Amino acid sequence: MRKLAVSELADHYRGPQFTSVLPGHVVQRGGFRVYAQPGFRTHDEPGRHVHSVPEVFVIIQGSGVIEIEGAEVDKFQSGEAVVFEPGEDHHLISRGSEPLVFVWMHLEPVE
Repeated sequence: MRKLAVSELADHYRGPQFTSVLPGHVVQRGGFRVYAQPGFRTHDEPGRHVHSVPEVFVIIQGSGVIEIEGAEVDKFQSGEAVVFEPGEDHHLISRGSEPLVFVWMHLEPVE
């Protein structure tokens, strides 16, 4: 797992871009989520939650903790991007008073 501020992304004439974070990758699919309830845990189905490709979360609003392999390892807040590596069991847990709002993206290598 890597965490960085959106302001740390390489600048581009159209603004920050993610190619500096994972060069050679493009977005495979993604979406936008809003969770109003405090304590929300992403991917809260039984068992491990992993992907065969990197997953990026860009936190638009809210804050909380990052859980990897069942342990809370770091915190997150709005304005940050969290990159989970392939095979990492990962979750975000909302702990703030504001609703958790984020964009998620599964990336795949460019061939």
